Amino acid sequence: MILEPIALLNPIHSTWLSPSLFEGSSLLNNPEFWKVTNLLVFAVFLIYILRKKIGIGKVFDRRGEAITKELEEAKREKHEAQQKLEEVLGRLKRLDQEIAEIRSEAEIEARKEDERIKAAAESDAERIQQTARREIEAAMKVARSELRAFVARHSVEMAEGLITREMRPGDSSRMLSDYAKDLAASGKAGGGSK
Repeated sequence: MILEPIALLNPIHSTWLSPSLFEGSSLLNNPEFWKVTNLLVFAVFLIYILRKKIGIGKVFDRRGEAITKELEEAKREKHEAQQKLEEVLGRLKRLDQEIAEIRSEAEIEARKEDERIKAAAESDAERIQQTARREIEAAMKVARSELRAFVARHSVEMAEGLITREMRPGDSSRMLSDYAKDLAASGKAGGGSK
């Protein structure tokens, strides 16, 4: 029986939440209960892997701290350059021509520095995004692989359980004789066409 989301939320239409399930040990024998339990265990395991083992949050935190430090360093350097410009202008107030030259050089340097800082920040942001995408894709691949293995393992276990519950001693001998008849019939048909 496949659980529908509506059935999970509405106990009136849900058979697996009926009060009769809580009597005796019928809850432990209910396959839907184990499906939900398995899903919850898997979700907790997936969250644990992403947060504790892969540490995806720490990667972003470290990279963010590095960018913040670089930006602070760039601001400090810009501030020092501006102070140096003001000092030179103060000493050379009387020399209009030299002041104009120094000012133009400082503006050019400031623009270059601004452009370099912007380019570095944009480059870092792009690298962070690419790194984050790669890490998320890798985490998703790992999670999908684990989910496939989990689903395959539990599907085989459920199929084995179903076959052992439903198979009777006469069924296996009947299936074997049917298979032998089919082989004999295909051998006759194959031999006659040659």
